[in-house]
Amino acid sequence: MQPHSLKLSSDSDLIICIKKYSFSNNLNGYVSGVVGNLRKASIQCPGNQEISIFEGNLEIVSLNGHFNNGDVHLHLSFADEGCNVFGGHLEEGSIVKKGTDILLVSFENEIIDFSNQNSTNNQSRVKAYILKNCPWSKRSLRLLDSLSIPHEAILIENDKEFQKVNSLSNHNTFPQIFLDDVFFGGYDELSKQAKHDYLNSFK
Repeated sequence: MQPHSLKLSSDSDLIICIKKYSFSNNLNGYVSGVVGNLRKASIQCPGNQEISIFEGNLEIVSLNGHFNNGDVHLHLSFADEGCNVFGGHLEEGSIVKKGTDILLVSFENEIIDFSNQNSTNNQSRVKAYILKNCPWSKRSLRLLDSLSIPHEAILIENDKEFQKVNSLSNHNTFPQIFLDDVFFGGYDELSKQAKHDYLNSFK
């Protein structure tokens, strides 16, 4: 276990700095602590596909989540000048006002994703074929997680795997969501269904 102290200057993007640092140093681990402020916060609230933007003198309350070689999943909470607290999934566009100190903790071994293993063991009805660093793939997984939908996430890493899933869906965009092994659609279709029934039909 190795600590890393990041000092972000004014106008730094919170999530981009953590992505770049973890990628350039090939690190995986979690955020242990944070102190600082923002002039702009960009978050995605649970169950809401729209990005919410806040501006002003914003004090960071907490920053939680993990990073894995440039791939991050972080939750931010912050308070405005009226002590109103807001929080959600951290998105690009959260900009440091004066300065922010972040403590990261990394591990030698890769993070094991037990959520996907449990979903597979429970024979989840949903399979999500995704691409690494694809924002729509990440949003689809966040939407499924936020609504507690069991699912299996399958990362497409080469042309052979792409051709295999393409033969099942006849689509070449990602993510590709399957329900009971039948192609359902991508992020747009998933989002529309979530607005219709909160994906209860996927459980």
